[in-house]
Amino acid sequence: MFSRIAIVNRGEAAMRLIHAVRDLNAAAAADRHMSVIALHTEGEKGAMFVREADVAYDLGPASARPYLDYAVLERALVDTRADAAWVGWGFVAEDPNFADLCARLGVTFVGPSAEAMRKLGDKIGSKLIAEEVGVPVAPWSRGGVDSLEDAQEAAARIGYPLMLKATAGGGGRGIRKVTSDAELAAAYQLTRDEAQRAFGSGIVFLEKLITGARHVEVQVIADGQGTAWAIGVRDCSVQRRNQKVIEESASVVMTPEQALVLKESAERLAIAVGYAGAGTVEFLFQPSDGTFAFLEVNTRLQVEHPITEVTTDTDLVKLQLHVASGGRLTGAKPVERGHAVEARLNAEDPDRDFAPAPGRIAHLEFPAGPGIRVDTGVGEGDSIPADFDSMIAKIIAYGRDRDEALARLRRAMRETAVVIEGGATNKSFVLDLLDQPEVIDGSADTGWIDRVRADGRLVSAAHSAVALIAAGIEAYDDQEVIERARLLDTARGGRPQVQHQVGAPVELVLRGAPVKVTTFRLGPNLFRSVIQSGEQVLAAEASLTRWGEYAARLTVNDTAYRLVTATHGPMHLVEVDGVTHRISRDEGGVLRAPAPALVVATPAGVGDEVAAGAPVLVLESMKMETVVPAPYSGRVKEVLVKAGTQVETGAALVKLEPVGDGDDAVEAAVLDLSLPQPVARDNGAAGLHRAHDVLEGMLLGFDIEGPAAATALHEYLGARDRLVGEGESPLLDDVDLLRILADFAELSRNRPADGEAHDEMRIHSPREHFQSYLRTLDVERAGLPATFRERLARVLGHYDLPGDLAAPERTPALESAVFRIFLAQQRSAPETKMATALLQRWLGEPAPDADLAAPIREVLDRLVVATQLRFPIVGDLARSVRFRWFDQPAVDADRSVTLEAVGPELIALDALPEGPERTARLEALADIPERIVAFLGDRLRSGTPRSEPMLAVLIRRHYREHELTDLVEYAVDGRPFAAANYQLDRRPTHLITTIGRLEELRADGPLTRALTHEVESAIARDDRQIALDLYVHAPDLPADPDAASAALSAVFAELPFTPRVRRIAIGVVREAGVEVGYVTLRPQPDGTLVEERPVRDVHPMVGRRLNLWRLRDFTITRLEAPADVLLLHCVGVDNPDDQRLVALAQVRQLTLVRDEAGKVSGLPHVERALAQCLDGIRHARAALGTREHRLDMNHVWVHIWPPVDADIDQLTALQSKIAPMTADAGIEEVRIEGRLAAAGGRTVPIVARFTYQPGSGVDFTVEPPATTRLAALDAYAEKVVRARRRGLVYPYELQTFIAGDSGTVTELDLDASGGLAPVDRPFGQNRAGIIAALVTTSTELHPEGIERVVLCGDPLRSLGSVAEAECARVMAALDMAEERRVPVEWFALSAGARIAMDSGTENMDWVAKALRRIVEFTQAGGEINVVVAGINVGAQPYWNAEATMLMHTKGILVMTPDSAMVLTGKQSLDFSGGVSAEDNFGIGGYDRVMGPNGQAQYWARDLAGALDILLAHYDATYVAAGEDGPRHAETSDPVDRDVTAYPHQLDGSDFATVGDIWSAASNPDRKKPFDIRTVMRAVADQDHELLERWAGMADAETAVVTDARLGGHSVCLIGIESRTVARQGFPPTDGPDTYTAGTLFPRSSKKVARAINAASGNRPVVVLANLSGFDGSPDSMRNLQLEYGAEIGRAIVNFDGPIVFVVISRYHGGAFVVFSKALNPRMTVLAIEGSFASVIGGAPAAAVVFSRDVDARTAADPRVADLETRLAAATNGQRSVIAAELADVRSTVRAEMVNAVAAEFDGVHNIHRAVAVGSVDEVIPPASLRSRIITALDAG
Repeated sequence: MFSRIAIVNRGEAAMRLIHAVRDLNAAAAADRHMSVIALHTEGEKGAMFVREADVAYDLGPASARPYLDYAVLERALVDTRADAAWVGWGFVAEDPNFADLCARLGVTFVGPSAEAMRKLGDKIGSKLIAEEVGVPVAPWSRGGVDSLEDAQEAAARIGYPLMLKATAGGGGRGIRKVTSDAELAAAYQLTRDEAQRAFGSGIVFLEKLITGARHVEVQVIADGQGTAWAIGVRDCSVQRRNQKVIEESASVVMTPEQALVLKESAERLAIAVGYAGAGTVEFLFQPSDGTFAFLEVNTRLQVEHPITEVTTDTDLVKLQLHVASGGRLTGAKPVERGHAVEARLNAEDPDRDFAPAPGRIAHLEFPAGPGIRVDTGVGEGDSIPADFDSMIAKIIAYGRDRDEALARLRRAMRETAVVIEGGATNKSFVLDLLDQPEVIDGSADTGWIDRVRADGRLVSAAHSAVALIAAGIEAYDDQEVIERARLLDTARGGRPQVQHQVGAPVELVLRGAPVKVTTFRLGPNLFRSVIQSGEQVLAAEASLTRWGEYAARLTVNDTAYRLVTATHGPMHLVEVDGVTHRISRDEGGVLRAPAPALVVATPAGVGDEVAAGAPVLVLESMKMETVVPAPYSGRVKEVLVKAGTQVETGAALVKLEPVGDGDDAVEAAVLDLSLPQPVARDNGAAGLHRAHDVLEGMLLGFDIEGPAAATALHEYLGARDRLVGEGESPLLDDVDLLRILADFAELSRNRPADGEAHDEMRIHSPREHFQSYLRTLDVERAGLPATFRERLARVLGHYDLPGDLAAPERTPALESAVFRIFLAQQRSAPETKMATALLQRWLGEPAPDADLAAPIREVLDRLVVATQLRFPIVGDLARSVRFRWFDQPAVDADRSVTLEAVGPELIALDALPEGPERTARLEALADIPERIVAFLGDRLRSGTPRSEPMLAVLIRRHYREHELTDLVEYAVDGRPFAAANYQLDRRPTHLITTIGRLEELRADGPLTRALTHEVESAIARDDRQIALDLYVHAPDLPADPDAASAALSAVFAELPFTPRVRRIAIGVVREAGVEVGYVTLRPQPDGTLVEERPVRDVHPMVGRRLNLWRLRDFTITRLEAPADVLLLHCVGVDNPDDQRLVALAQVRQLTLVRDEAGKVSGLPHVERALAQCLDGIRHARAALGTREHRLDMNHVWVHIWPPVDADIDQLTALQSKIAPMTADAGIEEVRIEGRLAAAGGRTVPIVARFTYQPGSGVDFTVEPPATTRLAALDAYAEKVVRARRRGLVYPYELQTFIAGDSGTVTELDLDASGGLAPVDRPFGQNRAGIIAALVTTSTELHPEGIERVVLCGDPLRSLGSVAEAECARVMAALDMAEERRVPVEWFALSAGARIAMDSGTENMDWVAKALRRIVEFTQAGGEINVVVAGINVGAQPYWNAEATMLMHTKGILVMTPDSAMVLTGKQSLDFSGGVSAEDNFGIGGYDRVMGPNGQAQYWARDLAGALDILLAHYDATYVAAGEDGPRHAETSDPVDRDVTAYPHQLDGSDFATVGDIWSAASNPDRKKPFDIRTVMRAVADQDHELLERWAGMADAETAVVTDARLGGHSVCLIGIESRTVARQGFPPTDGPDTYTAGTLFPRSSKKVARAINAASGNRPVVVLANLSGFDGSPDSMRNLQLEYGAEIGRAIVNFDGPIVFVVISRYHGGAFVVFSKALNPRMTVLAIEGSFASVIGGAPAAAVVFSRDVDARTAADPRVADLETRLAAATNGQRSVIAAELADVRSTVRAEMVNAVAAEFDGVHNIHRAVAVGSVDEVIPPASLRSRIITALDAG
């Protein structure tokens, strides 16, 4: 055998030899192992055969065709010292010249001799030999045809059709079919050129084309020593254009006897030429007559040899090596057994006429299992190069018979998965072939494929629609990746934006046919696809399950398909159940390369017009030329490539623009599109779950909106209703949907939820937290609170993401989830419809079972809070359901228990005589807290009883609050009566009450007689006025309330006693089940009767108790309402547009819930009554509310019967309950009226009134009972309502809380001189859009009042815009403030300069004049404090900036969640194409912009909170007239208090107290971190709060600015943070990762400078400094560190007032420059004992300044010196060891010396030296810190 075998081949052929050699080596001794040498091209250095070979040799670039270059091959064989060369098939395998070369080099050629090759390998020569040995040959040219003329002459002699063949051709190359002279002329030169390039010989010949014949071949192996074995016959008839596709052994159409004849012929040929090696003799076999004709001999191993190997159990390559090494063929000839079939898996595209489609193999799975063999030369990650053949693998299947072999091959092909980037394979074509009947029955001949393809068969169109759906999904995913990237990129900059178009179609092309595919993502893996191809439209739902990057299962309409997909540029490769579809995106005239190729020619130039189908480019790939045709008539707009250049798959080649109407376009293939029909679904549970999944996708932000959302909701509700009808409960599915909605709503709130903690930092609402999270997708880096993390984790859980957000991995799944969350936040309509529909269903259904009650109650509670702002209708419905299902049952149960005993008690009282027991029991019935008049009705319907104790009970219930006396029960003519005396409005009145039937009330009726007698008798007794309470059974009374009232009036008008009484209250008892209603009639002097409409249906005394008399200016309609609630729709008599709802209720039972301290924490019965009233109002608003009549000024009036035994202040417990209950419910006021228990058993009537004030929330006041009617809307009130509906406060309404209870407000307006003067006019009569007033507010420190000039914007005048009138008032206000030396307070609300048809730029000039006045005012020391009260646009933000944002300004700017400052509003930005945000708050709100950039100093929850900040600011800064600074405040905090005991708490800190910071034991170097705010609180007066300014300023955390009191002095207290602060977001590459302790950065420097300037001339500044200097990183320098640091120095120089600078740890570097005593003579510098002060710290000084001294000391150290001496004397062997030891010692000693020099430096430059040189005034002990600062402040 050989030792070094060179493979003169590549790919699969090379691997075949490698496997054979490994087999031989495995069986041989180690010293006889053979090495394999891979000869490879430059581009295949990493190919599989190179990796697997023992030696690799680079032949150079493939373009030089090195496998055909003998010089290159000779050099390779010599250089690699090869002793054998194996050629396989192709290249030089059949070239005798290469065999000669090997012989010359002494290298064994593994193959036949050159002579034998020349005889047989040449197709011409072999035919001649075949004829000599008696082998039949088909008619042919009997030699080469060297010219076209020769060829045409031979063709005429033989006759068409013919095959034009290259004598050296093979592998399907150099061979073409011709059927005419014209085709021969076209193919002749092309075939010669191709053969010359491929095989080095351009000789061609002609041979008769035998149609219908089978291509069979005989495998021969001969030893050249007289033995030749023909061991197998293969059938290779299934060919495409003479290239074999499927081969099998043995031939299905040949008998064993015929096969034997072929084998013997082949053996004769081999022996005749002395053949040695493997070869193949090819024949054409005619099954019809059993004849055959010799084709050629391939003097090499054939590609398809494995099928012979598996059927004969031989290894032909091993036999080749055996023969080549001189071995003989001995023993029995192998025998064929079973059947084998081979399919060639190639990188070619059947849809493009099998054009080569090479590329990188991105994914590769080969089959396995019984009877399967795979021969390949590539693996996953390898490439199919464009330079060589397209073979990927040969799949060989073996079976006991042909059927089994074919079945196994089908299975194997289906299990094969190949993804080539930009390429394709013939897998689906092969699978289609294997299913064809002609292949199954073995009747296919060599021309069969070409014939049937010409007829339209064997075009893999199966599952085309499924493939289009898959491609649409892939295209959708690609677009979504872009959209996600845009969102995250823009979010990183603080302006998250997304462009997601639902339902955008993608234009695709499949087999030349244009198709539109529209994809909707319904869920993470659920899609809806709509395919439009011509007039055909198909739609389907599809679910996709991925098993990796390429493999997936796609279920379409309930039918599952296996997919392999890949996308390369605009090309989608989609394999569906083994059928491959190559789908491209239509790019409008861009022609792209179908595969990696060489551009051979560009026949069409720029500007040329080409016809449809005309060649535009010619490409060559795998030695085959491909023409790129024009798809339609067009003009070449641009040629993007040049001839000779290599292009990759998908590369743009040409841009073509159409000309004409396109009628001559190349006819597109007609797509046969079909989809499986969906399985009929159960409309019950299955239908519900399916619709549930779609609705869940809608909530999760997927593409379900509009009709799709409506359809899904309709299907869900339909299925739900069916289940409910069948007795099944769908509540769990409902709860799941509503819980998702609640999770998203909580994450989307644009303001803090009630009860959330607020630290006044930059972000306050969950929505803003999410915006911050989007920047990094890292909750830690974003510094987000735990509450938000919990909410985010819940939402992400719906996307099947883990709930642990501490260190999340940033995955595509996470990015996709946040993308969908963001989309979900942009819409609300579908979600609202779903929630309202479900909750409305719940309202009509019974309460859930106990096991569902807890989760349902939980989701309802969350919905109420989470949706009250964004989806108020959902919150209202959730409240209603919660009340109906959970609160109402409790009410009903209590009522049922209470009322159960009433009936039996009345029966008992019937028999009980007068006496104390009866009286007590009647009182007990009167005290029942439920309505009980129905019992009287029930008894009356049964007939008029002789005894009716209910009469006495009702008298007690209705009149005992009105000095009730002389109550008696008696009978008149057997009819029960009761009578009593009472006083009403100091008017003595006698009450008579009885019962009867309406028909008894006629002139002579018994009831009339009895009543007349009683009335006359009462009048005769005294002069009391008479009132009647009559309860009559009137089942026939009209149902209409007005008609019933009219009927009763008609009856009583005829009765004799009517004119004698003051009032008649008629309790109308109708049929059973109808409430007893009331009609109250009052006789008039003219004899008529008038009904008291406000008290219709209630007893007049109850109406009086409920204050129904206050509604006399309204027309009232009673509405359906919960039990015990009287709900009225009130329409103004004089103003029909004034429409309101009034809900009234009585609380007859009262329980006070008290906390541990005994204070009232709840009034459950009152709260329940309120809930019932609000529930009624919500339902009525939903039913009656319109755009014109919003019903948003509603009232709730509750009357409490029992006295309230509690302090009035404790009733504020209700305020926290009412605020969330009434939020966005349109409630104007809640009035709770009752009696407060007082000393001596007295009760005092009071009203607790809760009103909603825009800007300040729910306000609580205590008032006496009302004495006036409810006022109808007047012109002013309408303005208040208009402003409120815009979410704004009408400026005049601000007076209440601006001035306070004891303050004053004087409205001002321009006088004749242009100055401001007091005006006395009604509210709302302002003549300009800005209102001015002089306001004083009394405070504890300033009881006389803090005076300021207040400006308020009026949003109702010209939309809040400003012009001359407004600007003139601004300037006049500043003049007045300057004159009176008071601040200006500005509630800013403006839409910018007025834009009108009659005014324009002059308004801008007026704005500028006002701006100039603001600048002058503030530069002169004036103070303007701005509260942004809404959206400020244009001019107003500039005014705000000039007033509060510059270095010299002293005023503050306060913002609320409802405010924003924008130069250009969102609508204008969007219209103009500018960069915008999702709303105006994203452009200029506090949370994301104005707080982080420091332009707003404070954030407040609402306007009331803003006023609190203003008053706290004035407490620190206001200078009263005649005083020289802020007023000194009283303090109980001792001046000499020792601050060291103050507790210190900081995570990770060792310090338990502030004193530990300065302890020599715990912090000797003063380098440990501590919390500066703790130190500041410790130093400040403990009985005064610190007010921190700029708390939300981003990147400024290392400076803390507060207003504080020290010894009663108002000071600006500044602290330098002394702990590391994490940076938000991604840190810059040229800046620190964190903000380090004791360092000022650009933004914190700016904060300090502004703070010092603001305090100048007003109050002292105290600085607590642990300050090592300024950060000097490139990032800080780029962000103006020098400028802002210098501003501190300027502020200190210009500061007017005392400055106390205290060094509390370290004081180094640039800090000295800007805080030096030399800058300001009024600066006192103190330092705590143990502090450090120097230009530079000891350690950096030692390392940098004194490095030479450190080096000298290190060198002088004995340890170093000794080792250096030893090193100098060491031998070569010792030097390296001693040198290493010296390096270690020197490093250790140098570190010691650095520390020593640092300590010496710090010892010299200690704090006492700073005192000595005058840099520091005094060193103080820590315990004296507070007292010494106060002493310095006292000294001024």
